[in-house]
Amino acid sequence: MSKEKIAVAMSGGVDSAVAAYLAVRDGFQVTGIHLKMEPDAPADQQLYASCRMLGIELIEHDCSAEFYDRVLYASAMEYACGRTPNPCCRCNKVLKFAELLRAADMAGINKVFTGHYVRLSCENGIYRLTKGVDLTKDQSYFLYRLTQNELSRVGFPLGSLTKCEVRQIAAEVHLPCAVRKDSQDACFQIPGECCGETLRRRCGLPVKKGRFIHQGKVVGRHEGIHRYTLGQRQGLNVALGVPAYIKSISADSGNIELTTCQDELLTGSFTVKNISWQSGQMPEPDLTVRVRYRSPGVACRLEKLADNRWRVYTAPPQRAVTPGQAAVFYHGDILAGGGEIESV
Repeated sequence: MSKEKIAVAMSGGVDSAVAAYLAVRDGFQVTGIHLKMEPDAPADQQLYASCRMLGIELIEHDCSAEFYDRVLYASAMEYACGRTPNPCCRCNKVLKFAELLRAADMAGINKVFTGHYVRLSCENGIYRLTKGVDLTKDQSYFLYRLTQNELSRVGFPLGSLTKCEVRQIAAEVHLPCAVRKDSQDACFQIPGECCGETLRRRCGLPVKKGRFIHQGKVVGRHEGIHRYTLGQRQGLNVALGVPAYIKSISADSGNIELTTCQDELLTGSFTVKNISWQSGQMPEPDLTVRVRYRSPGVACRLEKLADNRWRVYTAPPQRAVTPGQAAVFYHGDILAGGGEIESV
């Protein structure tokens, strides 16, 4: 019998290289797919070296134009409207997995493995994602928009491993990227520059300047609403004698309202739009919700509104719930679905 053909998404980092190694070790006929997001990016020599060592072909799939239109420009427009988007959640749905599967189709391959830290199971024909064993690296939050069709064609070899174990495997088999540092920022971000400014500058959008307002009085001026997010304290350069936090951002006036009372940042309810349930149906009660990647899950109750909008009630109230971010729901460790925070 011939070996089953699969593709592995290859970024050049240790996670994707170990995912490819595990697939080769387990007897698959592996082809690497590298999504080229930046048209002028220099060649990643460690990526090529890893593929040569593993004895696998590498397909470079140029989707730089799509990346700009679907992810960069769309995210920049969100910042320009006073919201704080999550480009990685957007990218996984509208670009990364769609383009990986398209490249695999062109190569006559059905399955694609990636180096995400998440577990995949199938029961009664329904695919479900579960948090990765290494909760410090779990990436299920970013994959809430994947459909049943997409889940039927993907695999996640690292979901049952810790990051330490992945690096140990890479060292034992002498992968060239074994000691390569993890990327801490979005793939497009410029070191030392805030994400909103990077996107605004790359997409050529105008700056919406305005004033800092506290208790109805002007207390300072800022260089553009795209630089700020709700709950932010650092980088305001406003002297009130006590710490100040961003309470609201007006895209119309450009004004940013400040508060010195953190309790004013708390909210017990917010609306979410475009919710997608990964199984295709809303799950049973006893859900928890995470309102940002690093936030802990809290108990919640959902009320259905019109146009696939939902009101979410949380206990306890959450701090600085931010329009544009993802609200992701879980049933225990199982990813239930999610949507985009619309308003507080």
